[in-house]
Amino acid sequence: MTTPPDLETLMSSIRQGRVRVGPRTRAIALLLHGGRADATQPRRHRDVSYLRMLPFVTAVTRAARGRVAPVLVHNSDGGWVAPSGSGLLQTREIVRRLHEEHGRPVVLLGHSSGGWAALRCGGQDAVIGSVALAPWVGEDETYEHLHDRVVRVIHGEADDVCSPQRSRELVERLRAEGADATWDGVPGGGHALMDRPWRWHRLAADAVLDVVERRT
Repeated sequence: MTTPPDLETLMSSIRQGRVRVGPRTRAIALLLHGGRADATQPRRHRDVSYLRMLPFVTAVTRAARGRVAPVLVHNSDGGWVAPSGSGLLQTREIVRRLHEEHGRPVVLLGHSSGGWAALRCGGQDAVIGSVALAPWVGEDETYEHLHDRVVRVIHGEADDVCSPQRSRELVERLRAEGADATWDGVPGGGHALMDRPWRWHRLAADAVLDVVERRT
């Protein structure tokens, strides 16, 4: 079991952006960048995985018009898929603190390993849905905790890093059991979200708003 001091040590690796919650805010969107599990991340201003997510903050802000407060965090420990499970502990603690401080439900929006964390932590009480962009999905990925949540997966059909087939199969299993889950393929889309990036930004922002409209 992880003790409080251990958790605080883990959380010391997290840098959180400012959360702008106003009277119209119905939910908080927590953005989780990608990254490898076996390597620490560089500083935020040099971390491509983190910088890649900054336009998504802008896209959600513009599309939501005050209804959703996006917040991007940086994890200097690396990706969220560490074998120790520390990335999941960090994600769940961020969600808990955001919900406790602001009293709003949380939508998880993550890319790659951040998408995996968004799916894995999607069953947390304060979470109403998960939006996963090109997520890493394991061969025997669990999904039972997502049955009563909204799940939106957006995956490049040409992704050669994280399997679009596995993420699609995960959504199909959820749908077969009655879950509100969808999979959208991006034709020609690769893993880095750099092919027509505006398309990814729009799809992600629309998915976040869809979750909020359905669950708040």
